[in-house]
Amino acid sequence: MTERQRRLLHLLTRAYIETGKPVPSRWLAERLGVSPATVRYDLADLEAAGLIEKPHASAGRVPTRQGFRQYALAQLPPEPLPHDTLERLARVLTGSGSRWPQLAAQMATRLGGYPVVVRLSEPGPPRVLQVHLSNLGGGQLLAVAVLEGGRVLEGVVPFDLDDDDFLEQAERWLRGPYPLAELGRRSAPTPQLAELGRKLTSAFAGPGSERYLEGLGAMLAQPEAQDPAFVRRALDLLEQLPTGPITPARRLNVRVGDVEGLSLVQAGFQRGGRAGELTLIGPLRMRYREALSVAESLSRALEGETVHAR
Repeated sequence: MTERQRRLLHLLTRAYIETGKPVPSRWLAERLGVSPATVRYDLADLEAAGLIEKPHASAGRVPTRQGFRQYALAQLPPEPLPHDTLERLARVLTGSGSRWPQLAAQMATRLGGYPVVVRLSEPGPPRVLQVHLSNLGGGQLLAVAVLEGGRVLEGVVPFDLDDDDFLEQAERWLRGPYPLAELGRRSAPTPQLAELGRKLTSAFAGPGSERYLEGLGAMLAQPEAQDPAFVRRALDLLEQLPTGPITPARRLNVRVGDVEGLSLVQAGFQRGGRAGELTLIGPLRMRYREALSVAESLSRALEGETVHAR
């Protein structure tokens, strides 16, 4: 790709992000100060590279998923937010106490205009105090684990039960304290208990993180939300976000179109000895430049650091 073609792709992408409409070649030629023939030639090359497409025969061009991704990555590293905004963020977070995750999510969605999820890793490995088992019938057990700190985990386990006396034996064997991660690896006096331990490990496997969501209405306000399928995909993505590894501190991550029609901008941070991740969720037509600025500036503010203009 030549430098002129790169400028053309970025201009086209910015225009489509702002308007949501295919961008005419004549408008692009006027903005770039080149002939319409030159623009048409470059557009053909970009189309052949899979970066843009023509949705209708008589329409202008729009970016493809690959085109959006190329544009988004070109915004790295992002510019920080204005100095007065950074100072305001620092003041709010300094006096936030234990409410800082919710406040961070609220500020990010206000500044970015998109739904935001803040995830935090567990403060320490969870430890099991006791496990209660109930026979649901039909080859299923209800398992309730009580962890240190009062947290409770529930799960339904497929298990063929010979007699109810086994449940008492299993509850004695499962009595803690011990790390939740070791539940399936504990020495078991019988093969049946060993099998139960493995199944309980799967049943209690969770995201291993806390989650704070703000700004769902911002997603519903997007023009793309007129499509019910888009809304369903967005809601499904919000449900899935607690899973998977947290983005490492000081790292920005851009995921364009991994879920059809949606993009994520993520920033990792460390605060209070815990790993955290701030995620902005938007359509493919996301304002990547602004979203990346919000993600980086706020994640640095959460670490007590101010990002200075480059």
